[in-house]
Amino acid sequence: MITKTYRYLIFSKCYNCLIQSTPFVTQKIIAKKFHNTNNVYAKMYMENENKYAYNIMQNNGYQIGFNVDKKKSQSLTKEQFLNILERNWLKETPQEIFKLFSSVGEYCGENNICISSEQFDHYIDALTDCIQFATDEELISIFYALAKWPETESIRTRNYIEVWASLDDECLKRINNWSFDEMFTFISLFYMLNVTRVSDFTHKCLLKITGKTKKLTKSQVVQTLFFIGIVRKSPPDIHNLEVYIENNFSQFSLDELAIIAMGLFKSKTPIRSTTLLLRIIDKIKKKSTQIHEVSLASLLKIIRYSMKRSEDNEIYDLLDTLQHETSRLSIMCNVQMALVGTSTLTLHEDCLTKIANATLKSISSTRLKDLERLTLTYGTFNFRPNTEICFFSKILEELRKQEREEEIKGHGRSFSCCVAYLGLLNIYPVDLMNKILSPDFLLKTYGKHCHQYGREILTIHNTAKIFAKEEVVNFLKDNQVVILSKKYTDYIPDENYEKQYNISERMFLDVIKIVRDMRGGKQFATGRHIITHHQRGDIIICNNSQGVPLQVDKAFSDKNFAFVTTPPDKNVWAALIIAGRNTLIQKLNTSTGHLNAKVRELNALGYHAAIVSWHIYNKLEKNDKKIEYLNNLIKEALNNKL
Repeated sequence: MITKTYRYLIFSKCYNCLIQSTPFVTQKIIAKKFHNTNNVYAKMYMENENKYAYNIMQNNGYQIGFNVDKKKSQSLTKEQFLNILERNWLKETPQEIFKLFSSVGEYCGENNICISSEQFDHYIDALTDCIQFATDEELISIFYALAKWPETESIRTRNYIEVWASLDDECLKRINNWSFDEMFTFISLFYMLNVTRVSDFTHKCLLKITGKTKKLTKSQVVQTLFFIGIVRKSPPDIHNLEVYIENNFSQFSLDELAIIAMGLFKSKTPIRSTTLLLRIIDKIKKKSTQIHEVSLASLLKIIRYSMKRSEDNEIYDLLDTLQHETSRLSIMCNVQMALVGTSTLTLHEDCLTKIANATLKSISSTRLKDLERLTLTYGTFNFRPNTEICFFSKILEELRKQEREEEIKGHGRSFSCCVAYLGLLNIYPVDLMNKILSPDFLLKTYGKHCHQYGREILTIHNTAKIFAKEEVVNFLKDNQVVILSKKYTDYIPDENYEKQYNISERMFLDVIKIVRDMRGGKQFATGRHIITHHQRGDIIICNNSQGVPLQVDKAFSDKNFAFVTTPPDKNVWAALIIAGRNTLIQKLNTSTGHLNAKVRELNALGYHAAIVSWHIYNKLEKNDKKIEYLNNLIKEALNNKL
């Protein structure tokens, strides 16, 4: 038998992998409660999203309820309780030990006595030794009995861990004797104790079940994906479930599809089938006025995660339908709606305006994380909604509120990202930028090593250098800028370096070759990172005052790579920004906020910036057409700054 100390060490390590996910509610949530006894139903912490999903399964009749009251034992007096503790457990039968576990748990629940108390050590030892002799029904009774005890600080608490870990071992031994439905019954009991993610039995069951998808019923598929979402790890054969869902799509309700979506999204498993995605979108549109906001948010998450491009207006049509529901939906659901458009670069102005209006009504209770996501959306589209009160002024007002300080301390990254994304809209709040770049904020939010700083910190530093150098007093150290610049920039594509380049990189190589040929050779165009918070570099060229091309291959020193670079001299310098396939807004083929911000920043530094559009350049097959297009682009850039 595994000793208590050894088992504690094993599960202490396992517990470190547990991540407390953000609840699907806007108010602040207190620490997790693993189980309790005073309510009719066993009290355990569940994310609101998980609780909603479990209730759907329960209402559909294919999940057990956690009604502890049905398992109520005869109440003990204090004298009976003390007598029980004095017993010699070596002489008691397993059945008597199991029976008393429920009664003692109920008494301790009423008197708030924790299972970790040393007075229970001998009894817990006897109980865990006898679990191997329990029938399946007795095993179930032990689960319910354990849920009656007062909540523990964590699932690692002494005695508590001994009991559930012994249950896990015993269930694992019996797995081959149980049907799928019996497996789900016991997985649900581990879920009741909030130990699903560290249960070996649960992981083994999910592996076994997903390997035999053809034998599953619809309800078993839904349950499987629900628990895959709880453990947040996809089994190797999870794709089989997607095939099953696509082949039996009409059997699933929208709420069941939402549970499936939760499991896929939380286990980081995108839907591969475009047909299945389109059928889900179509079903949402048909039921848009009836769908629950939690179900809708879950479905929007998996659509966003799985669909990166929208070729036939599917996302636009979806947003066109859902825009009429924004007033009844929560902020978090509206945020997911906005993000679906962002991830596919599908701009629906009316929908975004309605989301902004809905947010303004309850902006003081909107989470910082949601403000960050909304700012990203509007910044990406460079879109300012036509609201009665300026949407971004209200966001800035919220970010400056004293009442937000505690939230900012806990979610400093979201705060930093929000300020960085405002820059996409040409909004540079100097006071907030100064606050974020202060050593104290960086230390508390990101830690003492600058390797942990996000791109948003480099963005704020660089934009402050460009637009607010005299007003911002806090800046990153030079060595920090170098480290972050190396971290967040790609290598400049090089024709002499063999690599499997993507579409944008291949376009970069083709453009720089054409530019070099038309200007007189390799030395007349170079690739360079002028502003290092942008991932990709640009093509730099230079003319003298008479318009004659000048050599640029040695104009920049590699020592200054990481820093914002102004033109080396007073000649006319231009930067060609390669706008690849996924950097332009769908259908409109206009620049995203990131590209517009880059043009604005380059112009502010003294360059003449121009965007080379993939949607135009890709259609030009002959070199003379490409030369004509690039020449016109350069002339326009040199004559006008955006």
